[in-house]
Amino acid sequence: MSVEQTGFREIFNFEHHLTSEGRFFIGPYEITVSKELIGGDFARSKRLIFSNTFDSSGFKGSVKEEPSSSGTWSVTAVVAEHEKLDQASELLPDAPWANGAYDLSVILSLLSGRHTLVGNGVEPYLPVSPGYSVTSKNFFRANPVVDWELLPALRKAKAGEAMEAVLLAMTNSNVGVKIAMGSAALDGLNTRWYSDSGSNPYTKKVKVEVKAAGEEFKVHLEKAGVNQNLINDIMPRLLNVANESALAKLAAFLKAGSMYPENPDEETLKRLKWLNALRNTVAHSGSIRLDIAESPEASLRVAGAVALLLQDICRIYIAKYLLKIEDHGVDKAQQAVMSFFLYGTYNGQNILTEDHETYQQRLIGHYEEFGSLDL
Repeated sequence: MSVEQTGFREIFNFEHHLTSEGRFFIGPYEITVSKELIGGDFARSKRLIFSNTFDSSGFKGSVKEEPSSSGTWSVTAVVAEHEKLDQASELLPDAPWANGAYDLSVILSLLSGRHTLVGNGVEPYLPVSPGYSVTSKNFFRANPVVDWELLPALRKAKAGEAMEAVLLAMTNSNVGVKIAMGSAALDGLNTRWYSDSGSNPYTKKVKVEVKAAGEEFKVHLEKAGVNQNLINDIMPRLLNVANESALAKLAAFLKAGSMYPENPDEETLKRLKWLNALRNTVAHSGSIRLDIAESPEASLRVAGAVALLLQDICRIYIAKYLLKIEDHGVDKAQQAVMSFFLYGTYNGQNILTEDHETYQQRLIGHYEEFGSLDL
């Protein structure tokens, strides 16, 4: 369907989950889904379809497997022309190529989990890949609330840059790239949040005291006859002693977002260290550590979970705490992050002990017996 010159712009690859004609607003933009645009051939991974049937013996759960699909890049909705579509981007105002249509595209992408673009006849600049929404299927069906007046707050929080990195993570199939891009997004959000939160325990007074102690240490080194070149190398690095560690900053950020417990036990802290160690290894060597867990296979599962968790954390923070979206899908994703740190599970799968096939068989057995996916 082409809508050029009709007062609308096409929206490509936007999975809105509408099953009948509908119209809703995202910020100032009126989006329409006509009957011709319902559904869509979206890229999908192999997945299980769970359903309930009823007969004389009562309800019975059944499961079937749906094969993967490469999908197509196609129009799935349209947006009415609006002056803001061509005005400068509110997320990336200094980027000459970004405008209001870009802002709408990237926010729809973040929420829907798919590379979405606004514009007549536009081609994808990222792969058309399987995705999953951070919002519930009912979100776009039920008059979604996305307050465009909050975009300046997103800009201040560096969310524009973070969303670009999240999109690269979402649409790439390489675990290392996913971790690198997800980590870049999280670093930007965490750094800005930490700077603005006022939660840094290393006050100016503490820094002054540490600096004074450093000067005394320098004198001690000189009196001990340590090579001056070594002293010159050591002293600048002592300044980092008066800064909170990256792990502590990450924990503070996650706690503020209700994605990490206030009082973690040793096992919970270990899982946070997994995430941090994988981020650091990918950043410094471009490789995945295979000694995180008890075996290389378990370590790879941890890496796969971390690759998705990094995206989850960023998307939850932006959706819930910056865009102020209230939706049970976002809440569910938030709880999944917390469950990973508390129990080592990701969406019900025990990352250390279960491969994906074992987890699926356990899920199928539970559903067929109890008609529920709540393991």
